[in-house]
Amino acid sequence: MSRIDWDIRVTFNNIMVALVSLPLILVFMVLSYQLITTAFVNPEVREDIEAYIAVLGILSGPAYMAISRFFDRWNAEEEEHIESIRRQHKTENDLRRAKGRLQEDEEPIIIEPEPDEDPLQTKLF
Repeated sequence: MSRIDWDIRVTFNNIMVALVSLPLILVFMVLSYQLITTAFVNPEVREDIEAYIAVLGILSGPAYMAISRFFDRWNAEEEEHIESIRRQHKTENDLRRAKGRLQEDEEPIIIEPEPDEDPLQTKLF
């Protein structure tokens, strides 16, 4: 069994996604979970649940903007990396094909002339 060659790249965007976005999501989920569980136990929280939900909503706005920005940058960076790998493989394949060591993408099309049934008949089309 061959060994897998993992392509691990550490970039600024990867670090920012890992250090900022993931903990922010986890903290938001923990606070939401705590609010829900406390609302079932504590009647005071149930009475003021709208205020707690408003606080979570206010906190979620900037968190969403930051997370979406980081993920947009990360996604663009990953797409560019994939495109560069595709271009590199295409170039390598073109070089191999030019040296004659790689088959063409498609079979060559060979058109053979058809024998005429009657040489005296002329085609109208």
